[in-house]
Amino acid sequence: MAIVIDDVEIERLAQSIATAEGVPVTEVVRESLLSLAGQRGVPAGRRPLRERLAALAREVDAVPARMPPDMRSDDEILGYGEHGTW
Repeated sequence: MAIVIDDVEIERLAQSIATAEGVPVTEVVRESLLSLAGQRGVPAGRRPLRERLAALAREVDAVPARMPPDMRSDDEILGYGEHGTW
């Protein structure tokens, strides 16, 4: 079965995501629909665990790193003084 996307903006967005991720547009659409199905509680065919974990790892890797990292010590963050008190 084929899906026709008549919305030029949606097609462009899917292609942009596919290019950025280095995957085919089909994979972008698949992941998006499976994610939406999960959010809405719609039963969807389950992919193998390895594929689901790989997709999750890609999402986690896409989260920007906190820049610059907090250089304070644990005690400084928690507010402990020189003698271990606040």
